[in-house]
This record gives sequence, C-alpha cells and structure tokens, in this order.
Amino acid sequence: MKNRSNYVIGYKNLKIPYVIQTKTDQPKGLAIMLPGIGYTVKSPLFHFSSGAFLNKGYDVLHVNYPYSSTDYEDFSLEEITSALINDVSKVLNEVVDHTFYKSYYVIGKSFGTMAIPTALDMLPSQSTKAIWLTPRLIGEQVFQTLRTCTQDSLCVIGDKDPFYDIDKMNHIIRNPSIECMMPPGANHALEVDNDILTSIDMVKSVMKRIDDFISLKNGVLNHEL
Repeated sequence: MKNRSNYVIGYKNLKIPYVIQTKTDQPKGLAIMLPGIGYTVKSPLFHFSSGAFLNKGYDVLHVNYPYSSTDYEDFSLEEITSALINDVSKVLNEVVDHTFYKSYYVIGKSFGTMAIPTALDMLPSQSTKAIWLTPRLIGEQVFQTLRTCTQDSLCVIGDKDPFYDIDKMNHIIRNPSIECMMPPGANHALEVDNDILTSIDMVKSVMKRIDDFISLKNGVLNHEL
C-alpha cells in the first residue's frame, strides 16, 4: 500500500493535513473519510472501513483536521464548524481537481458528518454515496440533507446516542435513498456501555452493514428499524 501525505492551508491559515492511501494503479473510486474530533481515522470504524475500501480497489482519503490541538482551543463550536466546512472544501478542491475518479464515497463520524452536505454539493451526485455514522441530528443542515438527499446513503445511529432523535429519524427513514441502521443499546461510539463483548459484536455488525453497502451496485437495502 502507498501513502501520499500533503496538506492545505485552511481556516485562519492553519495547516490541514491529509493522506491518500492506495493499493492499485487503477482505483475504482475514492473514499473520503471525515472523522470526529475525538474519533480519529485510527479508531475502529474508520480503520476497518479504510481496509474495506482498499480491499475493494478504492483509494482512501483521510482528512486529518487537528481540531483538538491548542491552535483551536479558543474557537467556539460555531467557529470550529465553519473551519470544518472551509477546510474540507479546500482538501476536496485540492484532491479532486488533480485526480479523476469514477465514483466517490463520503464517510463522516459525528462532527465530521457536518461537512457531508458540503461534500455532496461539491461531488458529482450520480456517482457519489454517503455513509453517516452517528450524525449530529441537532444540526439543521445535517437533518435536512438526510431527509432530502438523492444520493444513496447509509445512516447508522444507536438509540442510546445523545444525538438520536426518534422524530427526526422517522422523517429520515421516509427518504427512499437512505438505508438506516439503528442498533438498540448503541451509544455514540456505536458500542454498548460496560459490555466489551457485546460492543465488539456491535462494531462487527456495523462493519458488515458498511461492507454490504459498499458492495451494493443498484439502489439501497431495505430499512432496518
């Protein structure tokens, strides 16, 4: 596997590093990983998702925004969100403008899902899919995009997640482009509190659903309520 590291100059002239991983000279497409603030690309779901995409012949883009560093300690949540959208846009402009991929997947976790609407606007809609892991449903743009987007998407959120909202999920599952997985008992890490073995099984079941979604060629699977 080859890694290409680079960076863009992002919000307030701060460096935003990114890495492109590849295992083939003729990739099928590009998987764009947008982690959370505390849930990095080395965390289980991103680590295993990266492997799944690489094994299926995709390049993988890790956007490693350093929002936990002291450079951002005085930022409000609103300003960090503005930085996220600005920085992800700059990375995509840099990568997509200098490469050609036939298809795209955008994978966001928690805070990272707040940049998925912007990414979907920037990428060709007919060849782009999205995976929303524990989306911040309190964000109006996140909720409205999930409710109305036409790109095939997978949304995964547990009923013990602080951002879980049954009323909003009832709207989202009506979107025929969205496949929903709502594992009972799952918290914001998509694990089960105080139960290691069940948490391992939970991560495995989510990864199986992600792997199935990547393998899908036409449409989305049925909703899982």
